[in-house]
Amino acid sequence: MLSRKNLLTAFTLGIFSNTLFAQEPTTKDTDKETSEGDSFELHRLRIVNRRLGTIQVSTDAGATWSLVGRVTQPCTGASEGYIAAEYAPVGSVAAVAIHGLRIRISGEDPQLHAPLVMGISPTEFSGDKANFGYGGHRAGSVGMQTDIPAGTSIFRELAPLPGNRVYTESRGGRLIPLPEGFKPRGQGETLIIPVRVPLKRLREVLIENKLGGKVSVALAGGESRVVTHVVKPVAGIGRFDGTSYTGVGRINTAHTGVITVSTAPIDTRQPEGEGKERRGGFQISPLWHNGRTNEHDAPMMLLLGALGDDGKPVKRRRELEGTAPLFLGHLGLFGEGATVDWQIDDGEWEAMPPILGVRLDAFTADGLSEIWKAAGKSRTCSKGVTGFRIRLPEPSVEELRKVVEATQDRYRQVRLAEARVHKVAIVSGQVTINSTMTDPTRVSFLRLSVDGNIKALKNFAPFVITWDTTHLVDGEYFIEIEALDSSGAVLASTPRRVFVLNRKNVPVPAGG
Repeated sequence: MLSRKNLLTAFTLGIFSNTLFAQEPTTKDTDKETSEGDSFELHRLRIVNRRLGTIQVSTDAGATWSLVGRVTQPCTGASEGYIAAEYAPVGSVAAVAIHGLRIRISGEDPQLHAPLVMGISPTEFSGDKANFGYGGHRAGSVGMQTDIPAGTSIFRELAPLPGNRVYTESRGGRLIPLPEGFKPRGQGETLIIPVRVPLKRLREVLIENKLGGKVSVALAGGESRVVTHVVKPVAGIGRFDGTSYTGVGRINTAHTGVITVSTAPIDTRQPEGEGKERRGGFQISPLWHNGRTNEHDAPMMLLLGALGDDGKPVKRRRELEGTAPLFLGHLGLFGEGATVDWQIDDGEWEAMPPILGVRLDAFTADGLSEIWKAAGKSRTCSKGVTGFRIRLPEPSVEELRKVVEATQDRYRQVRLAEARVHKVAIVSGQVTINSTMTDPTRVSFLRLSVDGNIKALKNFAPFVITWDTTHLVDGEYFIEIEALDSSGAVLASTPRRVFVLNRKNVPVPAGG
């Protein structure tokens, strides 16, 4: 049986005369530098599209990787996405959100209502039931499902930016741009997303919430400028999926046509849509794009664009959609660092309060009076919300490295807790793997793979392999052991998770 010193059966294909141990793959992309042109690489994601495929993060251009999650159901297809995906470059991240990532994989096609996209979903938004048109959040078989909770890890502090390029990884570790028409099969395709950020990063966005109000940005290095104007101020809030996992005054979604700001506190006691309403937020969007959606001119939409000489909005096709700095390459999730404040009656900046449900006048003077009264506050105003401020952090690679370490450790604690209640076997040291087939004379080959990488092969009796775990980072690994006959046919296969625990100082959660 599987134990610290002895594992159950293990098998796999190979024609070698000795037991061979493969070197640990680095998958380092030696052709790319961490800094090029006007941007630099902050970190990169590596996602293996197969069941129990690894989800990893690197802060050294792929030389080393940290495990932060696994794929629970691979993506096996693509579907027409949402309209704004057409503003993203083909083969790039089209949207980042607390409740999922979207990648555009098809080019221009007049037969499609919207480009084909594939999705990567957190645990809470996984499932076979897909929203019509896949604009939403349960992608079914065309979405990759993970064991990572919404609002954490690659769905928060380690998320990429809209416009970041997506690559596939060759067997030799070379990065190949995601080809147009890429078809995910769920058979181990490896996606690499280098998270590149501009050298002159966006630091702050100021929005005057009134018709003709200025939208100003401040970039690293001191540059400030007006980039567009408000053509319709926002009056209130609505229900937006994923906001109950986001937090008040935090960015819930950033894509090439929409920025969603949450007004809801984090409340994960029940799934969204069950029990009392726990969602709330508003959106910032270009005028032309908004006119193509179901939320056209809705009270919870803050619309940006151009004004004519008569002071009226002018719809200009693709003026802001898919352009920096608001809707490409700059603005993302940024973990707990990005905050959205508001201004009442042109006063001082202050933190936004929690506001839930559909409150279409929440930002007006009357709406705010009701909110304050319900909260027991004796406060009044005459104009309502007159401005918003988005403050963005400037994390360094060194700071991201600490974030990655903390995220990896958090994931490791969860997996160790499961192992301690016997959901996953714990192993350490030199682990012996042998065939327990009832007829071992039929076995000609034995192979051990760890997280999809061949670690050992043997083609002579006795069919015993020793797996040295002492050089591995403590954590969960997915091993596959196969026995084959002389023709290469699989006689038996034993895939399973194991937790390598060699050091006693691995943090254990309370109750674990």
